Amino acid sequence: MRLKIHLTIAVACLVGILFGYYLKGAKEQTTVRLTLLNQITLLERQQKQLDSEILHSAFFLYHDYDRIHATLRQIKHTLTSAMELHAGISGNHSQVCDLLTGYRQMVELNEERIIRLLTLNSMLKNSAMYIPQLTRQAGLDAPTLDPHYHVLLTDLNSTLHLSRNSLDPDLLRGLSLSLEALATHPPPPGTEHLHPLLLAHGRVFAETLPDYSRLLAAILQPAAGNLLWQLQEALKTENSHWLIRLNRLTYIFFGAFLAAMLLVVALLLKTERENLALNRLSAALSAAATTDNLTQLANRFAFDHDQESRRRPLLFLVNIDDFKHINDLYGVQTGDYVLVDLAARLEKLSAPGNWSRCYRLGGDDFGLLLEEPADFTPDNLAQTIVAAVEGELFVHREQPIRLSISMGISRQRPLLETADMALKETKRLKRTKFTIYRSELNIQARIAANLQMLQKARRALAEDDILVYYQPIFDNLSGEIARYECLVRMRDEDGAILTPGHFLDLIKESYLYPQFTKQVVAKSFSDFADCRYSFSINLALTDILDSEVRDYLLAMIDANPATAARLTFEILENEGMKNVEEVRSFIARVKQAGCQIAVDDFGSGYSNFAHLLTLQVDTLKIDASLIRNLDHDTQARVMVHTIVDFCRRLGIKTVAEFVHCAAVHQVVKELGIDYSQGFHLAEPAPRPLHLSRA
Repeated sequence: MRLKIHLTIAVACLVGILFGYYLKGAKEQTTVRLTLLNQITLLERQQKQLDSEILHSAFFLYHDYDRIHATLRQIKHTLTSAMELHAGISGNHSQVCDLLTGYRQMVELNEERIIRLLTLNSMLKNSAMYIPQLTRQAGLDAPTLDPHYHVLLTDLNSTLHLSRNSLDPDLLRGLSLSLEALATHPPPPGTEHLHPLLLAHGRVFAETLPDYSRLLAAILQPAAGNLLWQLQEALKTENSHWLIRLNRLTYIFFGAFLAAMLLVVALLLKTERENLALNRLSAALSAAATTDNLTQLANRFAFDHDQESRRRPLLFLVNIDDFKHINDLYGVQTGDYVLVDLAARLEKLSAPGNWSRCYRLGGDDFGLLLEEPADFTPDNLAQTIVAAVEGELFVHREQPIRLSISMGISRQRPLLETADMALKETKRLKRTKFTIYRSELNIQARIAANLQMLQKARRALAEDDILVYYQPIFDNLSGEIARYECLVRMRDEDGAILTPGHFLDLIKESYLYPQFTKQVVAKSFSDFADCRYSFSINLALTDILDSEVRDYLLAMIDANPATAARLTFEILENEGMKNVEEVRSFIARVKQAGCQIAVDDFGSGYSNFAHLLTLQVDTLKIDASLIRNLDHDTQARVMVHTIVDFCRRLGIKTVAEFVHCAAVHQVVKELGIDYSQGFHLAEPAPRPLHLSRA
């Protein structure tokens, strides 16, 4: 909706900008058109003034020709300006253009005619001035003037002035006759020198006046005025059409802008209604977003908000030990019931008289946040929490379940990180139910150490310092080596050999783990390519589910079928089973190539016998936690005996891990375990012991 509003406003603004730009152009066009019309009107006045000046020059003896030239220059200048203005008018105006061009051609033609006319006018005026003067001079110079000659001179002067003023062709013929008569009459005594001049001027006048008359008529013809009138009318018509288009476009632009504004208003009203609905929904979502759906406790978002508002916060981070095994053994519904019941028990606990709130922080992690009272001892509340959880069974569908919890307690910000650090310390030590965070735990130093170890791992991968050590597994009946387990090691930059305890847990959480697996597989295949011994490689379920690692393993098996036939994959039992079908498909594929499947660390945590059937197990390795105390722990001996008996019935071979002394080894053999592995028998070495080539 917001996008629609923005787009509509953008369109409205665009229409407004275009409208403003169009109005600016329209204003300029209007100015140009009005100016052009004024220029045409000015041309009409200047044309009339030119005609008037030419008539004045024709009828008055003394007339300033410069006024004619000045008026003609004004006409040419105005015409040039008008044509430039017309060139700036948008649209097709062929009629106006043709009329302007026609008028310009007429002005150019009339300019030539006017120059010729003025030249002839000067000649006529000169002759018209000299003939009377010569006639007067003849009367003065002749003592006795012949009356007939006098009549001829009078007739010549009269005819000359009449013809000049009237431009009558009949008078021009009379002038010619007068000149012929004067030419045949002998001059009176004393006028001999004047007679030729009279005749010459008379002939000039008689010959020039017809051309003058025609030029004057051509110049003063109404064609120029008609052209200017047509030009005005054409321009007015075009301006009228343009104004009609302008009005239409103005209505269109205004309508579009008004429609866009109305649409914006409609969208804003709709947005307002939706905002009200969204606010109501947001309030509901906010409550849902800060509440855990299963337990109805406040969740991690609520915790992040609450801890910031506490002046002296104290967090008890509670975690259920091995909770995933409850889901595996009893089902997810039972696991959910346990979480809900645990939430109810924790919510009842708080420090008396002070603010407190209980949270589900994710999975099986719970938090109790409180404003720490003065002289408060966290140990008392921690013991109360342990008693409330572990002191009473959880019963679901008549199935009693006993929980074990661990806690991390912190008043040091960031609360969750420091409490988690204390929780990990609790689980690592396994001597107490809770740990209060203290600076000695030094979370930043551990993070720095983790980063340093990752850097070492990257270097080791780049410089081929990922090593494989081999520990033999002995047959308890023959005492011979049955196969070797391939164990990863890493050489530090100073040459020290690091065992998996230093780096493997960290590497498993990083993107480097697949590369470690591939290097172990590659080196193991290489070392056992041409020998009679079998070997085993540890494989996590994450390796099987990682397409890159899985494809690499299958490619190695296909490329080395003889070596693969002696390979056993040891899968970690305590990782749980996810994506069962993918795991089954992989196991079927490798067993078809002759590989065997072993389950590693069986007996740690909540062991699941169903996995043995799902994984099509050939060998089961009993976890060190059961083997290490076999020589004196009766319960461990009973459990191991049960596992061995179960495996024997299913045809599954058994291996005892962590055989660290002769007493334990003796019990292992007495219980009928097939194979033994441990430092008492042989430590891991960089090369297989007693390696014999086939």
